[in-house]
Amino acid sequence: MPAGLKTKEADDAEQVPAQKLSIYHVTRLEKCKLDKSGPTGYRYVIEGGYAPITGFRAGSKDDVSSHATALAKEMNERRGLKGTKHIVIGKPKKAQVAKK
Repeated sequence: MPAGLKTKEADDAEQVPAQKLSIYHVTRLEKCKLDKSGPTGYRYVIEGGYAPITGFRAGSKDDVSSHATALAKEMNERRGLKGTKHIVIGKPKKAQVAKK
């Protein structure tokens, strides 16, 4: 086969790692207000991890949709090939007591 030509199998193999990384995605986008006198905007939900991530942003539907999609893409990029590292927040490390 001439150099530079790809088979369908080779093309599919290149797409698989990108599909594995894309676990976060926008599942909902709905118009709402933070409170009665507050600004009107959109609430978005990003799912794919342990718990859904909910956010609010004022602006048009297209602006909020592109913001949420970019955020999900960034989260997928930060995830890396080997997954995330687990970080425990709020638990103090056990202190080593020196024996005399």
